[in-house]
Amino acid sequence: MPTPTELARAFKAAVDRQDSIALTRLAKTYHQLYLRLTPKLDSLLLAMSNLESPTKGQVFRLSQYKNLINSLESELIKYSAYVEVEIRNNAMTSVEMAVKQTEAFLKAAGYSTPQSLPTNAIYNMLGFLQEDSPLWKRINQLAPYHAQEVGNALLEGVAFGYNPAKTARMFESVMGGGLTDAMRMTRTSQLYANREASRAMYIANSDVISGWMWWSAQDADTCMACTVEHGTVHSNDESMDSHYNCRCTSIPVVIGYNDQVQTGTDWFQGLSEAEQRNMMGSSAYEAWKEGKFDLSDMVTRRHDDVYGEMLARTPLEQLIQK
Repeated sequence: MPTPTELARAFKAAVDRQDSIALTRLAKTYHQLYLRLTPKLDSLLLAMSNLESPTKGQVFRLSQYKNLINSLESELIKYSAYVEVEIRNNAMTSVEMAVKQTEAFLKAAGYSTPQSLPTNAIYNMLGFLQEDSPLWKRINQLAPYHAQEVGNALLEGVAFGYNPAKTARMFESVMGGGLTDAMRMTRTSQLYANREASRAMYIANSDVISGWMWWSAQDADTCMACTVEHGTVHSNDESMDSHYNCRCTSIPVVIGYNDQVQTGTDWFQGLSEAEQRNMMGSSAYEAWKEGKFDLSDMVTRRHDDVYGEMLARTPLEQLIQK
């Protein structure tokens, strides 16, 4: 029989695989979008090179500039629709995984007939997936916002006197903002769906599941707030309010089926100085070593329009003041 820790690690790996597959699809589709825009960018750069000393106004009036920005917004509108489908599909997959994972946990603990829930019912409970939710409003702003960002960046490049090669590099860099937003929304949504579906299963089986435990990645990329939360136990009524792009998961605390879990704080204390400094940042590390704050002080909360309360790392200025 696998231990709770072994199951937790297996479930975490499965969630990470789903996350990686989803983000790879988003990146590949966005790259194709970028390639379709490249000829229009080349056409604009050629037109700009024919101007002796181009100004922002001159470039703004070029038909090639307007064609590029209009095409970009049109492409981003289609990409936003694709992202919406991806988020919905990934959320349903996350719900299905959560149900199966909780059932596996209970069966490993000796409970052969766990109380299950229809995945569609859980999916419909996720308020952030509703049509009028702040998430969809944010997705709908993806195209106009990033088209304007790219357009402004191109004009600023003209003001700074960038040559065509540097302008092209800047275009590629600013274009990356759209992909970053799409990946952040997709990852956060699918992991949020997994956590809330898991919690729905915990509540349905509350006669044998007394709560849930915070489970972080425990690697160099884990934020300090999640590091501190690792291993903490919470009631089934408490949602796992983590931050954007968080990779943490929850695992059920099953009555009679537990093993000793090292807390995140103890794990961090066992790292080398170089590893601790890398995770905290040099300034925070020095302040911590000087006793200006405790590791537990690094956890705070903030409000988000889409997901409500979210975990956050306490800014260094507040830590020192505290």
